[in-house]
Amino acid sequence: MPRRLIAVVAGLLAVALLAGCGRDVPPVPGTESIAADDRGEALAVAGPTLDGPTLALADLRGRVVVLNNWASWCAPCRDETPTLVDLATTSDPADVAVVGLNVTDEPDAARAFVDEFAMPYPSIVDPEGRILAGIPGVPPSALPSTVVLDRQGRVAARIIGAVDPVELTTLVTSLAAETSPSEGAG
Repeated sequence: MPRRLIAVVAGLLAVALLAGCGRDVPPVPGTESIAADDRGEALAVAGPTLDGPTLALADLRGRVVVLNNWASWCAPCRDETPTLVDLATTSDPADVAVVGLNVTDEPDAARAFVDEFAMPYPSIVDPEGRILAGIPGVPPSALPSTVVLDRQGRVAARIIGAVDPVELTTLVTSLAAETSPSEGAG
């Protein structure tokens, strides 16, 4: 009996250790909004786009940025892309920017996806998932996932799973209405 108990305890311990690494546990879908006072530093993301030129999120400061992490082989990514395309085409580009982060994808498949959905926004290429792995609070295997950045480039919301159109519009509208610290002092 003690050997069996030891084996069971050892097995449970092994499962607990594996789960603790974060990569073997599926991310919990949902949205997390972050209060302005609790937002960290600006998110430093830059890289080549599918079209070639390098894009840095720092260049988009002053706008609300929706950074959507996607791959052509991801079924929920296909489901949410029309919502992102609609946001990109109906928003004032001086206020809101949509940017894709194409993760672990083949270039031809990614370009075909962009063409199929007529994505009017750029996508940074992240072939090995290193950029995605560096986004705070987003599990490295979370596809799709989206972070919404405030006008200072700080993560204001995280969405794990496909975006909900109403929820995304509400988040973006709310962030676009925020005043920056320099605007509030006057």
